[in-house]
Amino acid sequence: MKRIEVGDFVIPPEFTALQLAQKSAGQIGGLRVELLNTAGKTRLGECYQQVPLRILPPFHFSGESASLLYILNPTAGLLAGDAQLISITARAGTRTIVTGQSANRIHPAGQEFSTQQWHIRVEEGAELVVLPGPTIPYRGSRYYQKVEVELAAEANFIWADIWLPGRYERGDSSEWFAFDRIIQELEIRRGGEPIYRERFDWKGPWTADQRDWFCGLGNGLGNLFSTRSAQSDAWDANPAKPETILRLDSGDQLLRWALPPRELTPRVVEAAFRIAASWSSDEKYWLLESENFPPNHWFSQRV
Repeated sequence: MKRIEVGDFVIPPEFTALQLAQKSAGQIGGLRVELLNTAGKTRLGECYQQVPLRILPPFHFSGESASLLYILNPTAGLLAGDAQLISITARAGTRTIVTGQSANRIHPAGQEFSTQQWHIRVEEGAELVVLPGPTIPYRGSRYYQKVEVELAAEANFIWADIWLPGRYERGDSSEWFAFDRIIQELEIRRGGEPIYRERFDWKGPWTADQRDWFCGLGNGLGNLFSTRSAQSDAWDANPAKPETILRLDSGDQLLRWALPPRELTPRVVEAAFRIAASWSSDEKYWLLESENFPPNHWFSQRV
């Protein structure tokens, strides 16, 4: 497969005066991954890896219907000038959760910016949940996230973002909304027709008034897009109920939360796995009660 280079990345108009790393093999990289159904389990098909990102073969846990695929970044996060391209194609019959091993840490930007850009394709009969991991923007960070998704008519898909306020609870060294600028774009199409698009352009650092306007008293933001779900009208009795539920004309839904960071992550994760289980009427939620994760795993629900 073709090597990933700087020219493969979109640069938003707000960042045209800035730059990405030009020659560093450790800063420009990513993944191109094909997911195949083999004997009822998700396996890797064609796969290209370029540092700094790596991928592990899917995990198959006893009693779980979905496979778990980790994207690994062995560095300290996204440094100034880093650019990561992640391309995923989920073929028919695959049931997969794609996630990072930990949070996305966005480091100070200097005269550059960092970016992570996703291209996702979900075919007929595939079920894909993407949980990139909580994003933690450090003081002075500048970050562009772009996500493009192409869905087949009967594909099932979830994308869930978790945005935290920075390195909080560090006493005098805490960084509450001290980022320089964050631009986020999400575009989802079904059969080539657009069904959802959003764009956030957050200019920091935020004052207390700006924080309260965007987050209320929560200090953390969660956004989840999901395809049509049998559970879309059954949230009232569930503790993972989102604060906002937007019904799209396409029949899909967008869920939003504004909560303290310690509450936000488990709420978003539980909602994602609950919806995924409803796609095929699984009797239990995906992975939530699994004994395969230590309590400190970022989406573990165990105490």
